[in-house]
Amino acid sequence: MKKIAFLLPDFQEGGMPKVASNIMSGLNSDYSQYLILLDSESEIRYEHNSKVLGVCPKGQTKLQKMKVFLKRIKIVKELKKKYHFDVVVSFGVAANIINIVSNQNEKTVCTEHNVKSIENKTWGFFGKIYDVLIKLFYSKPDHLVAISNVMKEDFIENYNLKKDIDVIYNPHKINDIIERSNEPLNSSEKELFKNKKTLINVGRLTYAKGHWHLIRVLAELKKSEPNIQLLILGQGEMEEDLKKLSEKLNIQDSIQFLGFQQNPYKFIKHSDAFVMSSLFEGFPNVLIESLACNTPIISTDCKSGPREIIDKDKNIHKKIKEFEVHEYGLITPQFDGNVILNDSKLSDSEQQLKLAILELIQNKELYDKLKANCLNKALEYDVSNMVKKYEEIFR
Repeated sequence: MKKIAFLLPDFQEGGMPKVASNIMSGLNSDYSQYLILLDSESEIRYEHNSKVLGVCPKGQTKLQKMKVFLKRIKIVKELKKKYHFDVVVSFGVAANIINIVSNQNEKTVCTEHNVKSIENKTWGFFGKIYDVLIKLFYSKPDHLVAISNVMKEDFIENYNLKKDIDVIYNPHKINDIIERSNEPLNSSEKELFKNKKTLINVGRLTYAKGHWHLIRVLAELKKSEPNIQLLILGQGEMEEDLKKLSEKLNIQDSIQFLGFQQNPYKFIKHSDAFVMSSLFEGFPNVLIESLACNTPIISTDCKSGPREIIDKDKNIHKKIKEFEVHEYGLITPQFDGNVILNDSKLSDSEQQLKLAILELIQNKELYDKLKANCLNKALEYDVSNMVKKYEEIFR
């Protein structure tokens, strides 16, 4: 039996742990599985069927973080020597670099989950270091996996990577999502949806998710759709700013900040539309999850992922100024990245998001058509299809 290890920073909230969990659950019985967590104090929130190996706690200051990074390389190398893994799959820059430089002749598979030339700019000092490390080391693993074609192009154009890059979309346990979406709402949760047109967004409350745009749009929507509301599921450093914005716009009664939810799918299922306002993504799992819940989707045309999901032609180079209607959802123009926490006039891209939402919730024929297409589209990304591509690499 082959030994395979999954190397991640942590196994808490976020896309990478969820993807790793789904791959682990979908692998055939040929593999003995291990989970290596760089943060040994990480809370484990996702399912796994593996032996857990913690590395060490994370540092706080820049100097501590650099020392911890070097310490982690040493410990992971020791773990590889001890367990003699056949394959080690890593997730994200820090884990990928550690996987590469600690190699002990096992097959190294590095996966990336965001457009690095954009994301690294938001990380300041460490983002610049990561840019250098990517250029130096990402040509060295046996396989480099990008989760969208936009990400693959970003590696080639901005990091001059000449090696073959595999593109594998994130796997999802569609049947599990459907089953969990059917979990009954409790009495207080039912009240949330009573006599309301409900928009929902699920994601960490960070800059990348652009929630302030969605809140500003909601304030304008309220003028013609007084019964419309927004549910926001997630936690993050922008939570207080977003709550203050909703109060400034006098729509705090129409926005529910529900925090982290163990089962977001039952909330998505009972909502009228999922709206994603992100400035950038890797591959937005939540759009697939919403389709599995039979909830129509609207997304900004951000890099990367939404167009590859919603646009059947996957025309990733297309630039738009007005919203588009496709078979699997609506796409609106990309936001410019400016944080706007006031009641100023909607920007052109915000105005297009508003018009797209109105088109979806007021056009019953369109709404029913999109709803009918949801599940079949979601099934394309089922674990049974995507994990086969990973197994080919592992072999």
